[in-house]
Amino acid sequence: MRCLTIAITAAALLLSACSGSSNDPAPSTPPGPSGPRPGTWLSGDLHLHSDHSDDAADNPMAELVKLAEERGMGFFTITDHDNHVEGRLTTWDDPAFRSDKMVLLHGVEYTTARGHANLFSAARFDHLRFYALRDRTDAEAGRAIAAEARAQGVHLSVNHPVNGDPWEFGFDMPFDSMEIWNALYAFPTDNTGAIRLWDELIAGGRRITGRGGSDCHHQTGIESLGLNVGNPTTWVYAEAPTAAGVLAALKAGHVAIGYGPSSERIRLTADADRDGGHETLMGDNLPAQGQAVNFRLEIDGARPLGVYNVTVLKNGQPLLERRLFGEQALDFEDTPAAGQRSWYRAEVRGNTPEAPAAAVLVGFYGGFVGMTNPIYVGYE
Repeated sequence: MRCLTIAITAAALLLSACSGSSNDPAPSTPPGPSGPRPGTWLSGDLHLHSDHSDDAADNPMAELVKLAEERGMGFFTITDHDNHVEGRLTTWDDPAFRSDKMVLLHGVEYTTARGHANLFSAARFDHLRFYALRDRTDAEAGRAIAAEARAQGVHLSVNHPVNGDPWEFGFDMPFDSMEIWNALYAFPTDNTGAIRLWDELIAGGRRITGRGGSDCHHQTGIESLGLNVGNPTTWVYAEAPTAAGVLAALKAGHVAIGYGPSSERIRLTADADRDGGHETLMGDNLPAQGQAVNFRLEIDGARPLGVYNVTVLKNGQPLLERRLFGEQALDFEDTPAAGQRSWYRAEVRGNTPEAPAAAVLVGFYGGFVGMTNPIYVGYE
């Protein structure tokens, strides 16, 4: 993250008067998918640090919570480095770690010499049991960490898997989600490499939720002008606005990622029985019966003058590409092969007007508006 300082200094000097993200609350959440399943969309940030991390001393907890509330987030967590406190977490005992407006998750960044992961829970858990496993170097170390997560009911999510402290415990171990969009899309993190790895794991038969995380460390200085809370934002479609509901949706893959908390949200649904209901959500699995499926991609909060370059991918390869001009929906049909695995997801590129202007100027957002998790076929 420190390499942002040099790269955006010039842009920040030119645009310091207008470079901050909008603090306006997000617009009211549109209705959910048109199928019968009840639920609500909630936005949040799943990776950031407070002043309980040594490298984030200028990121006070109270300011982070207030900023997330002002940006209309529905859930929030702080993932401080556990090695800075030798595994004895102090984040959750901070009196400022509270909110009457957002669902709060208990989180921590599991910071080891072989990679980083975030741990999420609806309640306190015994982190020292995880910390005791951090120095294991044997072939079963990853599975031991995953087993501890299962034993405590904790969501295990691999962070920035291919860049800066890459994940070296192996990807054959069971984990719940993976950070495929860390900080700014185009720089300094290799998010395209993380997404490519994610596609490879899905092609091998895994159903792993892709999520985002700002990895925000600072509220002062040049870095804060290009990156802050909610850059990017992870959206979950939860059955209930509770910590358990957020984690269940994250685990199930009912998830989209966008560049900011009040930016457009990309939504992919399917109508397998072709009755117009579009009852299948991102993360759901359909039987591979060789029958045509109707899909719908929707851009919630599409701007009237917005230009959106949509790519729908099937099995990791482009299936169709369309340019939408202020339109909110794209319907298409495809017939996944019988008896074979297939998966469909979408990416949308275009302008990012609510991103910090200094980083937009130098291209660090990459014109990447948002993306979806897959709809799966034949992943029994």
